[in-house]
Amino acid sequence: MEKIVHTDAIAIPSEYPLPRPSFEHEWISYETTAPEELVERVKDATIIVTNKSKLTAEVLAQCPKLKFIAELATGYNNIDIDYCKEHGIGVANIQGYSTDSVAEHAITMMLMLSRSMIKTRKKMEDGLWVNANCFCQLPYPIVDLKGRTLTICGSGSIGSRIGEIAKAFGMNVIKAEHRNASAVRPGYTAFAEAIAQADFLTVNCPLNADTENLITAKEIATMKKSVIIINNARGGVVNEQDLVKAVLNGDIAGAAADVASVEPLTSDHPYVQLQKNDNFLLTPHQAWMSHDCLIALVKQFGENLEAFHKGESLRRIV
Repeated sequence: MEKIVHTDAIAIPSEYPLPRPSFEHEWISYETTAPEELVERVKDATIIVTNKSKLTAEVLAQCPKLKFIAELATGYNNIDIDYCKEHGIGVANIQGYSTDSVAEHAITMMLMLSRSMIKTRKKMEDGLWVNANCFCQLPYPIVDLKGRTLTICGSGSIGSRIGEIAKAFGMNVIKAEHRNASAVRPGYTAFAEAIAQADFLTVNCPLNADTENLITAKEIATMKKSVIIINNARGGVVNEQDLVKAVLNGDIAGAAADVASVEPLTSDHPYVQLQKNDNFLLTPHQAWMSHDCLIALVKQFGENLEAFHKGESLRRIV
């Protein structure tokens, strides 16, 4: 019988319950698990189900019965994959389920900032139109997407989908090559050149040693002052302190993010300084949580568990 421990059930809304597997099992679920509680809770598990619990080598070394980790997300940087490979622990994630939702989220952020929606909404609440002496009002500039250049850092499924939607708006889409790449692939533009051309820059790459601090003050200094930066990847890909300074100093036109280096956001996080800033839009890591996405996630999770039990390889990382 498998012992399944779900460490952070709170990450998936209760309206979308995870299916229980058909095979014999014991299921233990925790709403949240603090780092200091993790080992005690998972040490006897044969299967761990998690979204963000940090399954480091130190933690995994204390789980001698562990056979399989079901990651309830596409990103798996919370798991020590090398340790799993060395010790025969299977890992499967959720794949391709949030492509459209995250892409639409990024485009929405671009539109809200480029069309001054946040600023205008506040003006409307203050009686802009009610007290106007003209039928139309333009309290702030509006910038069309058509004809503007969108640079995509991370052209996987999500980045590519953003590019498709952007082209429908008539945008010029550039795919940035990896930073410090020795060669530029066909269809890509050298990283430095790509970010310098951007009117909008969207970051959609995984967080790893190569992408950490991909965008810092150094890179921002080479960009247009009219650029808008969107980060829906991972917090650490963009240096958050540098981004905040750039917005406050007017070095860029605006920024948006659905992620942060520390989640939930702490009261001393740099982004707190921008919470009321009209040129900054922050959402609480929700781009992946559309109704359709959550249904697909739950379905894939059930399939991944059943495939593991049957000895089949489905969406396997390891």
